[in-house]
Amino acid sequence: MKNAFSFGDKTIEAAVTKVNNLQRIALIGAGTMGQGIALDLMNKSNCELVILDISEQALQNARKRFEDHWTRQVATSRLRQEDADALAARVEYATDFNKLSQVDLIWEVASERSEVKASIFKSIEQFADTERLIAVFSNTSSHTSAELAELFKTQAYRERFLTVHGYFPFDANRLIDVMKGKYASESVFAFGVVFADQILEKTVIALPVDHHGYITDPIFQAMGAIISWDVQDSRDIIQLGGLWELFTANPFMVLDQTGHMPYTESSRHLGQALPDNDRLRGLYNRNGKHYPDWIAQLETSGCTGVNSKSHEGFFAWNTKGQPKATSVLNPANGSYVPIEEISRKDYWSFYEAAEQDRRAGKIKSVDALIHVACADDAGGRAFRRYAMPICLYALDMIQDHAASPGQINMATRAGLRFKAGLIEVIDGLINHLTIDGLLELIRRARDENADDAHFIDMLDVDGHTGPRQGIPCLLHEMKKRNLTRLLQYGKYNNTPVAELDLETGKYHGCYMDLKFYEPSHKDRVASIVFNSPLRGNVFNRAVIDQLHHAVSRVLEMHRKGTCGAALFSAAGSGMRMLGADAREFNRGWFERDKGYVPLTEEQAAASSRNAVSCFRLLQESPVASIGVFGEKWGGGAEFTYFLDQRYDVRAFGFVYDSLERTTRWQQSNTYNQPELDYAILPGFGAVGELKRLGMGDSVIFEVFDAGMNADRAYQVGLSNGVFDDELEALRRGYERARNMAKDAPYSRALFKKELARGADDAELAHETGEIFNPKKNKFIDTGLLALLDRGARTRKMDYNCADTKLPGWKYPEENGVATQISQD
Repeated sequence: MKNAFSFGDKTIEAAVTKVNNLQRIALIGAGTMGQGIALDLMNKSNCELVILDISEQALQNARKRFEDHWTRQVATSRLRQEDADALAARVEYATDFNKLSQVDLIWEVASERSEVKASIFKSIEQFADTERLIAVFSNTSSHTSAELAELFKTQAYRERFLTVHGYFPFDANRLIDVMKGKYASESVFAFGVVFADQILEKTVIALPVDHHGYITDPIFQAMGAIISWDVQDSRDIIQLGGLWELFTANPFMVLDQTGHMPYTESSRHLGQALPDNDRLRGLYNRNGKHYPDWIAQLETSGCTGVNSKSHEGFFAWNTKGQPKATSVLNPANGSYVPIEEISRKDYWSFYEAAEQDRRAGKIKSVDALIHVACADDAGGRAFRRYAMPICLYALDMIQDHAASPGQINMATRAGLRFKAGLIEVIDGLINHLTIDGLLELIRRARDENADDAHFIDMLDVDGHTGPRQGIPCLLHEMKKRNLTRLLQYGKYNNTPVAELDLETGKYHGCYMDLKFYEPSHKDRVASIVFNSPLRGNVFNRAVIDQLHHAVSRVLEMHRKGTCGAALFSAAGSGMRMLGADAREFNRGWFERDKGYVPLTEEQAAASSRNAVSCFRLLQESPVASIGVFGEKWGGGAEFTYFLDQRYDVRAFGFVYDSLERTTRWQQSNTYNQPELDYAILPGFGAVGELKRLGMGDSVIFEVFDAGMNADRAYQVGLSNGVFDDELEALRRGYERARNMAKDAPYSRALFKKELARGADDAELAHETGEIFNPKKNKFIDTGLLALLDRGARTRKMDYNCADTKLPGWKYPEENGVATQISQD
């Protein structure tokens, strides 16, 4: 929303202020990544940008890309011409580093080479103004923050330095890493996290301790490196790389699109810098080489992928339109040959896994991966040889306190686009085989590769050999402590909702698609922010699981008296909330040539039943709730109908007038229910809830047939407040929640019971009598003293409900529902 908000979190208030005061940002490096970051910053902030590069041609290329992008957006009615002109006016292109004296934030995205970074950092120290400069970021795939901070000569820059690393393509990949290291101050680290989270609108992996390559890069790097040493011909690139297609994509295909330089430079650096206890260090240093000769030959010849002059790399590419691989490299002779399918005879488990998923309506599932892992074909051996060491590496990161289970799972899902996160796969293997069975499977892999010392080291689980000698793998500790999973899974759809704290053995909420802000002691407001803006914050099975877990946490806090209200909002510009995830309306992966594959009636019914059950749990609870959103569609609008109050941010955009057949820029709808247009129904309860809110049939027809803008919604009583500015809407929404949180729990519970019941004079008289009974309503003494003795300083209300039975309400565990909530 181009501004940050603290949501009552005192620990980030100073960082939020600094982020909101940013005026001018410098990006050093006008290459592919620098251009992606620049476009993102222009769209998501109001800051002026200075793009610095020593190459005038690189700057011209960047300018052309930006101008072409804005021209297309204007031509397709996504942007007004005056807005495009304003964006262009905010960008300055320069080769002179003295421009750094006028910026608040510097982000270096020029190179992976230490010597190049050292030269750039020298210029930063020469020209930047430390009185104005808040922070220096560096985008790096393999260096630690400490390694790069030490390239600065003075402490003033070291304490401002963070590594902040995005993933290709920057504007379409939701993951970002922020790593502190030993030199940066806590305030700079907090600034970096808030900036990445709320301005760049990314899923942030915040690492206070240095780790080479963060979490994601060493996993992706290893995916390519571990098979690269075994590649002999074109079939190996397809078939061995095909193992990773079961998780996400062939890493060689990805590297051709990102360029090879980050991979080769990272391999060189990792080969020199990885610590002695890193399980995978042998991948980057074999006989003095950091990667195989056939990859070095591609680098020497300039064949580094889609964007090289020849459009060749591991594959040859047709770059007309969307780049498409047309042939694959044969490293044996340097030629490019037709891409053949993976051998069905040798890799039959790959095909069985795909068919298993197709029948179950799943996509690259844990069950399919387990099937391959245990198979006796070349596919099974490939899984055990190449995937098992990386699974063990993930366990090492947890054991060494470099990362948490949830961080690793999110990094692989969000950054590497695994359909099932790496920790989900490990949990699945444990569930299927038991810990002893998984240990035996890994030992089987070690025996299958007994002639290769590198793999014997990487597959060691007992601490007998290799970099982890003397350190038995985490599976042994888990077995000893009777821990059988690293993640906790949701009530409805068995998707991840919490992660194991290895120190305590408890599970704490960890959400990929939500942000949860704990209530402060003073305000007692929990904030839950839907956090998948690249997809419009859609409701899918994972989100419903996460929301139920988050709401259950709020209810547990309410029972303990630490939370009285919940604020709901959405990340991203416009605070958009789309509806149910259309991808889940199809059974399995949608393929255009096959068409729609329908869900069963029970599957469709379950999606409605589960969502409404979760929403109703919140609605009927004594917790006050308010939503602050912009444009809402389908299920996103329906969710807000279950809340106590709704604040709306006016939405503006190009709107098509079907009568005049013209498109005009004007206020657009914030409430949209298009289900009838697509031959479906509003399965999250729209009709019933709109009736409950007092909307007449005519108004409900209007919402469904025409949509409703914020001002009209306010006019008919659907909205409780309308704002132009997103930050102001959040400020007002949070303040309303803070005041609602002061309600005495017994009174609010009874109030909600009355709302749901409707008029009943006899019951009202009975309840009024009960509420004045201190034995039933323990809050009456404090409440009435505040009313009667206004001149005195009355005691604060004790909101703890653990020993109080609230009317019309039972906490989930009282209903026999095991919520299994552990608080942070």
